[in-house]
Amino acid sequence: MLKKASKFFQSQIRNSGASSNDHEDGTEIPAVYRAPYFYGRITRKTAETILMKRDKRNGSYLLRESITPMGNFSLTMMHEGKCVHYSIEKQVDGLYMIIDGQKLNDPLDFIEYYSSNPGFVTAPKYPCNRRSGEEAIAFQGICYNDMHDYMKAMARKMNASLLRALGPLRDTLMIHVLRTMHESLPWYHGEISRDEAISRLEKSGLEDGKFLVRCRNGGDSFAITMSYEGSMRHYIISVLYGATYQIDNGPSFKALIILIDHYHSRRDGLSCHLSIPCCEPNHKPQFWQNYKRLSNMYGKPDISAGGDDPSSSLRVRSSSESNQPPSRLPPPPPANKGERKVSVNEAGNNEARGTGQDNGIDCVDVVYNEPEENEEDVFQGPSGRAMTHQEAQELESVYLDIRTAVLTLQLKPENVILTSNLGSGQFGDVMKGTCTLGNMEVPVAVKTLKNQDPAGEKEIQSESNLMKKLDHKHIVRMIGVCKAESIMLVMELAELGPLKKFLQSHKVDRLKQWHLLEIMMQICDGMQYLESKDVVHRDLATRNVLLLNEHFAKISDFGMSRMVDSDSEYYTAHGPGRWPLMWYAPECLYYHKFDSKSDVWSFGVTMWEIMSYGTRPYPKMKIPQIVHFLELGNRMQKPKECDKRIYSLMLECWEFAKERRPKFKELIPKLEPLFREFRHLDE
Repeated sequence: MLKKASKFFQSQIRNSGASSNDHEDGTEIPAVYRAPYFYGRITRKTAETILMKRDKRNGSYLLRESITPMGNFSLTMMHEGKCVHYSIEKQVDGLYMIIDGQKLNDPLDFIEYYSSNPGFVTAPKYPCNRRSGEEAIAFQGICYNDMHDYMKAMARKMNASLLRALGPLRDTLMIHVLRTMHESLPWYHGEISRDEAISRLEKSGLEDGKFLVRCRNGGDSFAITMSYEGSMRHYIISVLYGATYQIDNGPSFKALIILIDHYHSRRDGLSCHLSIPCCEPNHKPQFWQNYKRLSNMYGKPDISAGGDDPSSSLRVRSSSESNQPPSRLPPPPPANKGERKVSVNEAGNNEARGTGQDNGIDCVDVVYNEPEENEEDVFQGPSGRAMTHQEAQELESVYLDIRTAVLTLQLKPENVILTSNLGSGQFGDVMKGTCTLGNMEVPVAVKTLKNQDPAGEKEIQSESNLMKKLDHKHIVRMIGVCKAESIMLVMELAELGPLKKFLQSHKVDRLKQWHLLEIMMQICDGMQYLESKDVVHRDLATRNVLLLNEHFAKISDFGMSRMVDSDSEYYTAHGPGRWPLMWYAPECLYYHKFDSKSDVWSFGVTMWEIMSYGTRPYPKMKIPQIVHFLELGNRMQKPKECDKRIYSLMLECWEFAKERRPKFKELIPKLEPLFREFRHLDE
């Protein structure tokens, strides 16, 4: 690997004619990392704490690097006693951009530009510089000064130009360094047995979140052993294609260090956040002390489960915190007569302890996660005007024509022009743009990868393979896939954005009942089509329904969708993942089994969302409470102003036994008469 990387860098240098003997004066490091007000990869909460304590003047600011994805930045500023955050995102062309703002060459350029131009709520005036002895943090226990020293040493070893290695090739070099850097960190214990890992943790003193990482099978995989509530939890870290690291179906990362850093700040399915490392016995004391010093540089990592205090923080990008998952498995299904029903605590503790044998089945916790937006994972949605019904129908016709043309003429990168950023997700950005083929031009949404990520590319290819088989007016159509610097999934653009945000904007000026029923019918029509194609969506919710206009809905986001095998009645998920459990039927929670009847349950929850104008399902309830609530035969209450016949259909969708739930093709004839009745009353 090292030889391959060395050849890569050297070939890049030869192509550019750069010298390998650069004069080292610090200028080879990009300016943003040398700025005194750059704090590195700290959380939003930490940034707010620093500003609130050190400088509350209007316009005081600091710059930080986003926790995920790497390469993005955030500017945190004070405005009228509150913190405001501007996300500065790296685009596929290498430039940086804020939502609806200018494209600039460097994150520092935004401070200079907006200090004299309108666009921010207040001009950035007063840099909140780091204090003496404080360092910009690269990763947990690692500062950027040390990180750059590692990178310089690697560049010299490769006889590479420092200006190029730390400039245009910086991201590639950093990942290459991080791939082996974990071996020098105190939490990495090498290839030890599971029993030895438990023994070392017990000797060091058990605390929630204390952890170590061990190597398995010669580096083919790794495992986190973590203490929680006096017992041990074990999580397998898979190494995919030798390039990315992942726990179950959670987010993937390009290096083990980045994964560990992520789980320090986000729980994402673990029993709790990672906190204090269990130090490897032979780790040098001075290195261990320095690791602890850097880890606590700006206070202990923020591992609070709750959201931000709205009184102290403003978001420029609309977002809301996700609910933290519970620490236990869902309860087993109701026992048959004569069987003993195992309690949640019994099941959780017995499985968590394991047998002491490293049999490859280490991870026992289901990832409970409501996929709401957060600071680093946002889909803004277009904010364009609502097109007329005639315009929507005409655009439908053009989309069909251009999709047909793509089947015969391969889609090329030059056919797609990206214009603005709609948001970002796990693997990359969603961009707005135009697609031109022949004399046809249509607005499009484009999923892109920020970096060359094999796991992300596989995810997009999987989604595109499914989407190209789908063709229905109430489903977002894929136009095609092409590859420039990274793979691009080109889809129809729904100008009005997510249904959830549309509904929330009408909580005061209520919509007509027939209008809400119209949207339900269109969603049901699209789901009936998926049902006929043996496709299980697995993530139906108002956030994943997009609007062309106020009366034209399309189902989107097929990243979790699967086709059911012809010889099976359902799809079985192999291991838990990042699941929207508030929308899931009991059999999904208990057995990880999905079919069109589990989508029907989700449709019932989506109906409830629509009638509640985008309100979160099961208000104020946590996942374990919801599961128990459902087991007792309870269901969500009828939304205010909801006709009892519409609520009755929701209850049909929420039958505990899936055999008693209607099919989508049976729901449409029940919705249509209600739609016609309410429409007639309004005429």
